Amino acid sequence: MASRDGEMLLGKRGTRMVGALAVVAGLSLLLPLAAGAQEPGQAGGLGALRSGARANVGQVGPGQPLDTATARLLGLPTAPTRTFPDPDSVLTELLKRTGYKITRYKSDSATYYADDRRMRLVGEALSVQEGVTLEADTVLYQETSCILEAEGEPHLFQKGQVLVGANIEYNTCTSRGIIKNALTTFSTGQATWLVRGNVAADSNASRLYAASSDITSCELPTPHYHFRARQVKWVSKQSFVARPIVLYVSDVPILWLPFIYQDIRPGRHSGILVPQFGFSDIIRPSSSYQRQISNVGYYWATNDYMDLTFRLDWFSNRYVQIGTSMQYNVLDRFMGGSFEISRQFESGGGSGTSLKWDHHQQFNLSTNLTFDINYVSNSVVLLQNALNPLQNTQQVNSALSFQKRFRWGLLNLGGNRRQSLSDGSSSSELPALTISPKPIDIGRNITWSPNLSLTNDLTASTPAGNLLITQPNGTIDTVPQVGSTRNTAFNLATPIRIGSFSWQNSIAFVDRTTTQRQAVSFLAPGLVNPADSVTVAQFFPGDFATTFDWQTGINLPILFQRSWRITPSVSISNKTGQTFAIRNRQTGGAWVIQGKKFNFSLSSSPTLFAFYPGFGPLARIRHSFAPLIQFSYSPAASISQAFANAITPPGQTPQIRIPPTQTLSIGLNNTFEGKTKPQPGDTTGNTAKKIKLLSISTSALTYDFEQAKEPGRTGWTAQTLSNSFLTDLLPGFNLRITHDLWRGVVGTDTAKFDPFLTSLQTNFTLTGNTFRAIGSLFGLAHGGGQRSAAQGLTTGQSQQPYDAQGGRPTTFFSANQVSLPNRPFALNISYTLSRTRPIPGQPAVPSQKNLNLTTGISPTRFWTLQWNAQYNLTESRFESQTVALQRDLHDWRAQFNFTRNANGNFAVYFSIFLIALPDLKFDYNQATFNQ
Repeated sequence: MASRDGEMLLGKRGTRMVGALAVVAGLSLLLPLAAGAQEPGQAGGLGALRSGARANVGQVGPGQPLDTATARLLGLPTAPTRTFPDPDSVLTELLKRTGYKITRYKSDSATYYADDRRMRLVGEALSVQEGVTLEADTVLYQETSCILEAEGEPHLFQKGQVLVGANIEYNTCTSRGIIKNALTTFSTGQATWLVRGNVAADSNASRLYAASSDITSCELPTPHYHFRARQVKWVSKQSFVARPIVLYVSDVPILWLPFIYQDIRPGRHSGILVPQFGFSDIIRPSSSYQRQISNVGYYWATNDYMDLTFRLDWFSNRYVQIGTSMQYNVLDRFMGGSFEISRQFESGGGSGTSLKWDHHQQFNLSTNLTFDINYVSNSVVLLQNALNPLQNTQQVNSALSFQKRFRWGLLNLGGNRRQSLSDGSSSSELPALTISPKPIDIGRNITWSPNLSLTNDLTASTPAGNLLITQPNGTIDTVPQVGSTRNTAFNLATPIRIGSFSWQNSIAFVDRTTTQRQAVSFLAPGLVNPADSVTVAQFFPGDFATTFDWQTGINLPILFQRSWRITPSVSISNKTGQTFAIRNRQTGGAWVIQGKKFNFSLSSSPTLFAFYPGFGPLARIRHSFAPLIQFSYSPAASISQAFANAITPPGQTPQIRIPPTQTLSIGLNNTFEGKTKPQPGDTTGNTAKKIKLLSISTSALTYDFEQAKEPGRTGWTAQTLSNSFLTDLLPGFNLRITHDLWRGVVGTDTAKFDPFLTSLQTNFTLTGNTFRAIGSLFGLAHGGGQRSAAQGLTTGQSQQPYDAQGGRPTTFFSANQVSLPNRPFALNISYTLSRTRPIPGQPAVPSQKNLNLTTGISPTRFWTLQWNAQYNLTESRFESQTVALQRDLHDWRAQFNFTRNANGNFAVYFSIFLIALPDLKFDYNQATFNQ
């Protein structure tokens, strides 16, 4: 160290000095994202700040860390490159002293000017104070003016944040500074932005000014796009404003805006919603284009547990929709949910109200309540304005569930309601009570397992045909009729297990009423000639019936459990297929009962195996044959005349004698399974896998030997036969075929055996792995693949509604700007066929054939295609279809969506938006409604 004339020069040994110098006293307060009142010469632009912005250099994109290679390309360091040597004993003691603000510095030389109290660090200068590190070639501090200057590519680090520039000028007294030609990053939660330009910052890291700044989220050295602004002000976690701004793609200006304002406060806060509209809504491309504006409203954060949203949507010459929604979440009450209500006014005068309420609450560990209430007052208004194809066939469903767990069992009280959008009818189940006690062990080998349930089913506004009324002038007026029903059921089951025996006991009580108009036709003696019969129709305003039933039986132990699995059973059943006791209109409201009789049954369900040699990658094939054989016998019986009248429809002859039944039914299950060969080197066989090659299930055929003895009858009782096919070779494969076996009524001697295909339903999914798996069976390909294919596309997963594809919402409370997922090829095919056997002398009923296709594919990492179509093969036309195409353009994303509904409404939407700022977009949106 040397000194002359008030000047002190320190060499490299002086760099180990520590003191309470104010050389860089303000460095710890200088943050790259702070903003002070001091403006640089010019202001710049910051075009894409969003809620919750904060400084963070650890990212260059959403969820992508800033690696050293990227930082090197951008010229942005990730950590300091200079360090201090290990302190000696003197320096260690100084560092331990309390009551001082410690500033460490290091450089090739340090010059201190005592007269004007200046400090100058030259040559690889390094200074650290309270976690803030400054690197520069030269650092000059003037204590009298509080000015600190750093030159020679200064780098400022604090808590993982970094700022670089050409030079730094900082006022330690006012805690404000200017960084020229600065480069820094900050995160907005959704993306990390790079800022280049002149930056002014203050000490508390809360404000930042920028001049002539370029802002981009593109991490390339030459960004694909950037915003340029003349004046920028950013307040941390508060707001951002820039004016004016110009969007550049490469070096070509694309868009100019007078200003941009963005509220970036984190969390929830009240404010005006951002209205959504496109350029076409400002300047119509044609006179037929219908303008629309949505999301006009206000968001109110009432407190920490609740918020409210008021909103309005307008569609020119179509409808206006207003509504409000509320969300609540009370943590200390374990309660949360949402409430939404809206009303839609059509231009033609129609209106409808929609209500939705979701709630969940956990009272304690054993008690919880959940409900989801949905209601639509006018389903016609919703259907006419629907663009989503699912809304034309869906129901408005509501559900309620209260569950309480006791030591002795479980109590479940709930209900549900289903409202049809097609005809306005509704059905509900309220209440639905179930009590399930735990099994009660009366003794070592005696267990009682009671169960109780109570349900009340209601239907309302069910279409019941038209009523023809003759007017005085002779014209016929048609009056549509609707009806309602109530069905209350009580069931109590009390099965008792005694050793290997099981005694089944159950009682059921059902009360049913209906207000639907009833018409009963029967033959009656003629008024003119009593020997002739005439058809008489009798009308009733409704109907009622109450039934009581008791069932009991004993299941005997299974015999030959390891082979034939024979199960005998003895039950006491009703003499007829009706309930034990009944009261209805035919009995005048009085109870009538029938007797009981014994039923005997014997069932066998063996499983037989056969093994075949394998082929290709299959080592062996196993065939399992599992028939289900059941024989039952019920003796003849007789019932009272009163009970026969109660169960016999008007116009038919009551049957007092119940014939005996002696039936034999056989059902079949065939399964072919293959076991793959173990991988080379596997001596244990653990790598071998089982594959279900084909599974065939055939419904049971039943023959009644007693019925075959009656004149004009045969023993066959099954009208149809169904076969179901499953396989693991096609994901989600399911094929079901149903045949009508008889031309005529089964069981009559006039019916002819003539199988006729009445129904075919199939569904399967094709993926890249599907073709590889099938080819591997024949040694043509290797299974697997580097990309795991989709396991199958279901309608709910693949069909992107119009309001979820990026288009502006066309129904209240819908999502917006949802991107398509990147996925390998997957094609889901669903085919249905319905046929009716032709009847001689009657017009033929045409068959109905429908095909549903759902596919999604990403041929490259940048392209995604999704298509869903419902095609009517009978009429050769598309009922509905949706097409979605997406292209990733690095920082931007382009989407094209087309939706056509079965009601004739369709919509076209095209948009290009910035991924880091989806609100900045160029879109075209047109929806056409069928008048």
